[in-house]
Amino acid sequence: MFIAGLLLFSTSLLNVKPAPVFSDVYVGDQGPYRFLVDTGAQTSLIDPKLAAQLQLKPGFRIEVVTQNSTRLLPGMKINTLRIGQTRLHDVEIVFHELTQARRLDPAIMGVLGVNALAGLDFTLCPRDGKLELANQRPKGTVLPFIRIEDRIAIQARMGRETLTLILDSGATHIVLFHTPEAMAKSPALRTTFGTLEGARRSVPTCWTADMSFANTVKFGMLPAAIVSRPGAQADGLLPASLFKSVYVDQDRGEVVLVR
Repeated sequence: MFIAGLLLFSTSLLNVKPAPVFSDVYVGDQGPYRFLVDTGAQTSLIDPKLAAQLQLKPGFRIEVVTQNSTRLLPGMKINTLRIGQTRLHDVEIVFHELTQARRLDPAIMGVLGVNALAGLDFTLCPRDGKLELANQRPKGTVLPFIRIEDRIAIQARMGRETLTLILDSGATHIVLFHTPEAMAKSPALRTTFGTLEGARRSVPTCWTADMSFANTVKFGMLPAAIVSRPGAQADGLLPASLFKSVYVDQDRGEVVLVR
């Protein structure tokens, strides 16, 4: 089962601007094609028209689960994806329409999920809109990460609670799967929550209480959409755009947060 990443488009009440991360991806000798980098997604996506143009043939069907739907979609394993000179080996990729993702950039031809970056050290640079590979480990706040449904998750402290949050370069602001105790009295606004398959729903959005990482990186009030997911292994999604950069060290099982 694969859970597609989440995107929040309508945040006009909170004046939050998207800070997506992109990468230029080659398919064999063709390209580069612009891909959205979404570490909140377990699997990667490609535009069906581009797949047909490249004569890519699906080899199986994958159950894709989002907050609002479950669907079987065609997919394949591909070993010809490349970022610069770095080849991405045996990437499972789903043929999926990208209408909603193109609201971020009309040139998007695919989505790189966290599965495409398995085994690679990388840096998410939301302020520059870039994914960097094989760069030096920066100085910053170091945190261990765990894997939840193959995705990278780190812990934050809010009030008396420890929250486990999935690092998500595809979200515009924090998504929480329940309301933490420290936010219980925070007044809620309504915003529109959208997913890659085009489903949209109105959800409450509250201001967080103070939140800290390793007692050194601290945030005051931030907007957080409350999207109920009973039984979820994580407490929510953490947008990479909160940071200047996030370095992921796969060998050490650590992230380095740079403000």
